Amino acid sequence: MEFHEKTLELNITHELLTLADSWYWFLYDISLWKYWRPEWKLPFLNYKKSTSGGFHITTEGKNDPTGNAGGGYDVRIKAGLGGHLLFIQYKKGDLVKSSPSPESIFSNSPHEHYLFKINSTTTNQHFLLKNLANAEGSKIGNAVVYALPLIESMEDLENNAGKIISKTKFISVLEIDKQAANQNPPIYIKEDQEHNFRVCKKNMERCEVNQTFFEFNKGDSSKEIFTDIIMLNFLKVTKDFIKYFQNNRLNIEYIEIFELSLMNFKLYILNLFEVSINRVNEPRIQNILSELDKNERKNEKRSIEIVESIFSEIRKYEDLTKINEIPEYQPKFLAKINDNNIINLEVQNLELLQSLENLNYIQVG
Repeated sequence: MEFHEKTLELNITHELLTLADSWYWFLYDISLWKYWRPEWKLPFLNYKKSTSGGFHITTEGKNDPTGNAGGGYDVRIKAGLGGHLLFIQYKKGDLVKSSPSPESIFSNSPHEHYLFKINSTTTNQHFLLKNLANAEGSKIGNAVVYALPLIESMEDLENNAGKIISKTKFISVLEIDKQAANQNPPIYIKEDQEHNFRVCKKNMERCEVNQTFFEFNKGDSSKEIFTDIIMLNFLKVTKDFIKYFQNNRLNIEYIEIFELSLMNFKLYILNLFEVSINRVNEPRIQNILSELDKNERKNEKRSIEIVESIFSEIRKYEDLTKINEIPEYQPKFLAKINDNNIINLEVQNLELLQSLENLNYIQVG
């Protein structure tokens, strides 16, 4: 079966949306018999589910209705209403088994790496994404990212189904140029040239951008993105649960439901990112989860940092009996744009316009 970029896009988007809404299902996954006991009955709170989509785009040629004489198009992008957005450009990588140059970090072992094309001589897609991130009034910034999955074939995808996001590197488009400019001497990523992002097969933190050949050592943005995706909906669902609990003066069994759901939810996160409970700071549930989960984990440094980031935010809500004012969560990466979710952007040619139409977004919270 032929392996396409679209296949990666569909599967990764599905996993991100599942992650975004997962806390709701853990909190309300109560055995049916409990609903036959009135004192245990939980309301099926109605909250807005996370969604994914492409853009509704309208264009107007600059100075010339065809867009040819005037040098481009004025583009008006309309996304879904409300919530926070993450704009994702998915890329399918090619597995390379040798170094591209003596200047490359992959001239040293291990040589195997994935190559992702982020700009070409015919389509300046990277610069389009930069313009989107910097669009006036949008306040999008780092919420425009490349998704770079370390998946080489359909068989590889099927073997990692459900955990593909843990093998995907998310890179802020703006961070690439920022790191290039910080080199000594500064490096400038130029238009009308091919530029590639390379990621080591065995170590996702070992990366390089070329044809300029500089090591990308910022790491990726997965920690911030996954924490935002989970916490934006975690906050909404938990707020509704706490308000219902307080307004109806319900008994202590509701707290037990919440605590059990939270423990199972954390177990799900640990399993998703293949991290052992003893590798994160969770004294309240460490002994219990250690008994429940004896599976071997990879415990990669990147995965541990992701889980710890998520758990550190969840801890603020652990003890319902001590919460007087519900803590707010300020997203670090996902963007809340203007009330109409409209972005105005200038696009230079039809090829870039078509590239923009292929851009995906997810909407959370």
